[in-house]
Amino acid sequence: MASGELPAGCGKVLVALTALALVPLLLMGVCGSRCNPVLDVPGYLLFHNTVELFSVMVSLSIFGVGWYSYGQSHNRHTLFLSVVFLGIGLMDFMHTLGYTGMPPLITPNSPNKSTQFWIAVRFFAAASFLLSGFIDERKERHWPGRLPLMLGVLSLCAFTFMSITFYPELVPETFVAGVGLTPFKKVSELLIIALLFLSALVYLRRLRRRGNRIYLYYLCAFILCIVSELLFTVYKSAFDVYNVLGHLYKLAAFALIYKGIFATAVERPYRELRHTNDVLLHIMNSIPQSIFWKDRASVYLGCNREFAGRAGLADPAEIVGKTDYQLPWSREESDGYLADDREVMQSNRAKMHIIENLTQADGSVIWIDTSKIPLTDENGAVRGVLGVYEDITAKKAGEEQLNESLQFNQEIINSAREGIVVYDRELRYLVWNPYMEEITGIAASEVLGRHPADVFPMLREAELLPRLEALLTGSAPEVVEFSVKEPGGRTIWFSDASAPLRSASGEVTGVIGTIRDITERRGIEEQLRQAQKLESVGRLAGGVAHDFNNKLTVIMGSAELATKRTEDAALLEYLGLIVKAAEQSRDITRQLLAFSRQQVVTPRRVQVNAMLEELRKSLGRLIGEHISIVLEPGAPLWDISIDPVQLDQIVMNLAVNARDAMPEGGTITFATSNVQLDESPSRHPETPPGGYVRIVCRDTGQGMDAGTCAHIFEPFYTTKAKGGGTGLGLSTVYGIVRQNGGFIEVETAAGRGSAFSIYFPRCEAEQGAQQQREQTSPPRKGKGTVMLVEDEDMVRDLAASMLESQGYRCLAISDPREAVLVAANPEVPIDLVLTDVLMPGLRGEEMMARIWRTRPALKCIYMSGFTDSILERHNGNGAPPFLKKPFQLDELSRLLASVLAARDDEASL
Repeated sequence: MASGELPAGCGKVLVALTALALVPLLLMGVCGSRCNPVLDVPGYLLFHNTVELFSVMVSLSIFGVGWYSYGQSHNRHTLFLSVVFLGIGLMDFMHTLGYTGMPPLITPNSPNKSTQFWIAVRFFAAASFLLSGFIDERKERHWPGRLPLMLGVLSLCAFTFMSITFYPELVPETFVAGVGLTPFKKVSELLIIALLFLSALVYLRRLRRRGNRIYLYYLCAFILCIVSELLFTVYKSAFDVYNVLGHLYKLAAFALIYKGIFATAVERPYRELRHTNDVLLHIMNSIPQSIFWKDRASVYLGCNREFAGRAGLADPAEIVGKTDYQLPWSREESDGYLADDREVMQSNRAKMHIIENLTQADGSVIWIDTSKIPLTDENGAVRGVLGVYEDITAKKAGEEQLNESLQFNQEIINSAREGIVVYDRELRYLVWNPYMEEITGIAASEVLGRHPADVFPMLREAELLPRLEALLTGSAPEVVEFSVKEPGGRTIWFSDASAPLRSASGEVTGVIGTIRDITERRGIEEQLRQAQKLESVGRLAGGVAHDFNNKLTVIMGSAELATKRTEDAALLEYLGLIVKAAEQSRDITRQLLAFSRQQVVTPRRVQVNAMLEELRKSLGRLIGEHISIVLEPGAPLWDISIDPVQLDQIVMNLAVNARDAMPEGGTITFATSNVQLDESPSRHPETPPGGYVRIVCRDTGQGMDAGTCAHIFEPFYTTKAKGGGTGLGLSTVYGIVRQNGGFIEVETAAGRGSAFSIYFPRCEAEQGAQQQREQTSPPRKGKGTVMLVEDEDMVRDLAASMLESQGYRCLAISDPREAVLVAANPEVPIDLVLTDVLMPGLRGEEMMARIWRTRPALKCIYMSGFTDSILERHNGNGAPPFLKKPFQLDELSRLLASVLAARDDEASL
C-alpha cells in the first residue's frame, strides 16, 4: 500500500457508517412528527439512566483493559485513551446522578446541573480524542507515566465535580427552566463537534500513514460521536427521538473505541504471543537437543518432542505433572538430576555442561551433556528450572578414540629412539620428545615455546634457520647433517630430516623434524674411509713390495751363492754386507706389507709382559737417555696369539712416535691389563665381545688436537718436518692390530700428552699354535728333478742355480703354458714343481690345476713377493706350501726337503 492511501476497504466502511448514521436524521426530517415520538418522563428516565450507566461501564472497561495491559504492551496511545475513559466514565456517572428524578447528589439535582456535567464530559472527551491523535504508541520521548496521568485525570474530574456541585454560580448555565437550552450550551455543542471533526481528520491522516486498521475503529467512533452531538444539538425536547438516538450513537461510539483498545491491548498481543509460542514450540521440537522445564518442586511443566521421545512419551503434553522418578531413568540417575535442580534453584545460578548418564525408554544408556538455568519471574524470584541436554555418546566415544590415538601417538613419540621436534608457524618449539632430552641434555620445559636460536645459538652458524623458514613456505623436505661442539670439546654429529607440517586442508601449520645422533655412524664412515685409504695404499705397497722382493731375491741369492764359491776374506766381507743390506731392505718390505696386511706372519703364543721386559733395553738405546721408560705390567696377564716380530714393530713405532712428541724429554709408560668386553665397542661394532689384553702406551708429550687426531692412522700423514718421518709408523701399527683381530683407541688433547690403547683378543687354550721348532741342522743335499716356473729371468736363473747347488736337477721354464706341455709328457721325470703365483698367461694355481690332470700326485711349492693370501683355496688340496720372496738358500732347501719327505711318506703308505 502506498503511503497516504487508505487500507483496502476502509473508505467503504467510513462511507457506509456515515450514511447509516445520517439515515435516521433524513427520515425524521422527511416524516416530521410522525417519526419523532416523545417519551414520557418515567420511560425516558429509565432509558437515559440505563444507557448512561452502561456507557459508564464501557468506559471503565476501556480503562481496565488499557491500564492493566500496559505492562505487557507498553502502548502509550492505548494507555492515554484508557485513562481518559476513566475520567469520561466518572463524569458520565456524575451526569447520570445529577439528572432530575435521581437521588440528590450532595446538592439538589436539576436539568442545569446534569447538563453542565454533560457539557464538561463532552468537552473533556473531544479534547482528549484530539490530543490522543498526536500520541505515538512507542516513540521514545518524555512520558509522564501511568500514575501521573491517572492523577491528572482524577484531579480534573474532582475539579469539575467540585465546581458544578459546590460553586454552580461560577459555571455558565446550560438550561433555564421555562426557557430551555442556553446559547452557551448550543455553542459548546458546536465546539465539541468541531473538536471531534478535527480528531476524525487526525486519525484519518494516521490511518493513511500507518495503515493500521485499529485506527479505523477510533475513526468510526468519532464519526458516531459527531452525529451524536448533532442530534443533541437539534433535539426539541429532552424526551424526543433525537435525544434518544444521540445517546445510542454515543454508546455505539464507546463500544467501537473499546473494540479498538481491546484489539490493540489484548487481541493483537495475544495473537503475537500465540504466534511466538507456536514458533518457539516449532523451534524446540525441531532442534536435536532435549529441552524441559520444571517448577520449584521439580515437577515437569513441559518439554520438547526430542525429550518426550527419549522418555518414551508419545506427546510432550504427557510430561506435565510427572517427576523424574516416573520416567525411565534409574533411581540413581533421578537422584542426581534432582540434586542438580535444587542446586540451581537454591543458588539462582546456572550449572553448565554436566556430563552424566541417562537411561532411555528402550533401556539403552547414553552419555548426555546437560545445562540447567533457573527460571525467574519479573521480580527475580526463582519459579523453576530450565534444562537442555544433548546426546554426546558418539562424541564421547570419538573423544575416547581420539584420546587413545593421541596417547598412542604420544607413546610412539616418547619411545622413539630418534629425536622428534615440531615447530609452529613462528618457529617456536611445540614438541620436544624424551630422546631429544637424552641426546641434548636439555629438558622439554626449557625449550617449549622458545625460538631455536634462543636455545641453540650455534644453529645460526649452521644455517639451519633459513632452511626451517623455507619449509614454512612449503619447500621440499631435505636431510642435512650438522655438528655441534659440546662444552668439553667433543663434537656431536646430527642428522635433521625436516618437512612442512600440514593440516587436513593442506595448509602449512609448522615444521616437523626427526633428529638422529649420527656421531657413531660418522665414526664408522670415517673408519671405512680410512680402511679404503689403507686398502688402496696397501695395494700400491703390495705391488711395490712384490717387485722389490723379486730384486731382493736375486741380490740375496746371488750373494749367498757367491759366498759359497769364494774363500777371499775381503770378498766375503763385501758379500756379507750385501746380504745384510738385502735383509734390511727385506725388513722395509715387511713393514710395507704389514701396513697393507700382506706380510707373511707366523702367529704364536706370546706373553706380552715378558716381551716388553726384553724390549726395554733396546728401547732405551733407540729413543735416547732423555726419555724415561716405565713398565706397569698387569698380572696375571692372558697370552695373545701374534707374530713376535709384529709385536716388536708395534712397540717400536709407538715408542718412536712418543719420543718425537717429547723433544725436551719426558716419560713413556707401557701398561698392560686384562679387559672383558660384554658387548662390542660403540666405535668398533665389528669387534666381537670377549676377553682382550690391553696394551697402553702413554706419554707426557705435546698431545694432539682433534683435527690432527682424526688423521694419524692415514698412510703418509705426518706432522713432522720434511725428512723427519715417512708417515707409515702409526698406519703400520693400525694395520698390524687389525690384522690380528684387535682394535686401537686414542686419548689425547693438546698439551696433555697422548695414550694409545691397543686391544688384542686373548689366546684360548685350544688356539695356542704350536711354535715352530728352529731348524738348527744344516740342509741336506737333495735329489730329484724340480720344474721351476718363473717369468722373471733373474729370479729364474738365480733359483735354478740355488737348486742345482743343492743337488737338484732343474727344469727352468719361463712360460706357464709351456710348463703344462712339458708336464704332460710322461717321459719327462718331475718330482716337484716350484712356481711363481702371478705370471702372464696363467696363474700358478691355474697351471697346476692343468698339470694335476695328468700327474695328480705331483707336489708343488708356490712362491711370491705377496703373502699366501693371494692363493686361491678352492682347488681342494688345502693350504699348499708357500715360499715368501725374498728367500735364502737355507729356507729353500728346508722347504724342498720337507715337501719331498712328505711325498715319500705318502707313497710308502
